[in-house]
Amino acid sequence: MRFWILILIAGLSLAVPAQAQAQAPRDVLLEVCNQTGFAVAAAAAYRTTPSEARTLRTWFLIAPGQCLNGALNGVIGDDLDLHVMSGSWTWPANETRTDYCVPAAATLTLATAPPCSPEKQPRAFIRLPVETTNHRGPGGRNFGRVGYQVRCEGLSGGDAALCPGAPTDARGMAAFVHELEVCNNGSRPAQAAAGHTRTDGGLEFDAWNEIAGGTCEVIYRGFPQGNHVLYAQRGDRSSSSTLICTADTAEGLATPRASLREACPAERPQPATYETVEFGPQTGRVTMFTE
Repeated sequence: MRFWILILIAGLSLAVPAQAQAQAPRDVLLEVCNQTGFAVAAAAAYRTTPSEARTLRTWFLIAPGQCLNGALNGVIGDDLDLHVMSGSWTWPANETRTDYCVPAAATLTLATAPPCSPEKQPRAFIRLPVETTNHRGPGGRNFGRVGYQVRCEGLSGGDAALCPGAPTDARGMAAFVHELEVCNNGSRPAQAAAGHTRTDGGLEFDAWNEIAGGTCEVIYRGFPQGNHVLYAQRGDRSSSSTLICTADTAEGLATPRASLREACPAERPQPATYETVEFGPQTGRVTMFTE
């Protein structure tokens, strides 16, 4: 019996220093490399006390092709939460995440969870492990390190294809992706198409999107030339819109029509109307309504 008691006491004596070591503060090197063609901003949330509360630090601006190499002081524990954003895009995408309320301005404050106050918005953070390095820091503890690569490939869906070559705003951040959403307030299906003005002045449209009654659908997402998109509806739906004739599928060039009495040509037999939708520099989505 004495033998087992001695082993238990010895095990406890070894566990206490290890636990104290895990709760001791250390400096952590945050290395975030931006492999996109625009500037990104990063925010970090990490423990600075033995409690589960986290300190939120915003924002680190990282130029395209550059890496952030900064030190976070007094970090406790073996993980750190990271968020990266630019324009409409955020990293991580499609990963397990934690939401914190984040202000637009640079700050060093206590991290809080949603619901957020009006001056803050919820942002998704990924939890990353803190690696131990061989470099000694203050207090004799080795520096920790967290590394993250910001890539276009890390975005989800069609955004990964939009990201390379994306236009930038005055700060060098990615411009907002523009979306044209159409909501059908009627009971019957409606058909709508997005288009653009060609350099020769012609009007060109994508295929019709059929939108069921009582539903909404995004019919365009991207970076339109001149920050505007043409919005066409099948049939003579709006007296204030411009009259055109389109193909049955709507895809391709459209022919202007002078009046409702003018018949559409055989190659573009479908009457339709269109109007121009303008996007502001900070506008992500414009919603149009039909019935």
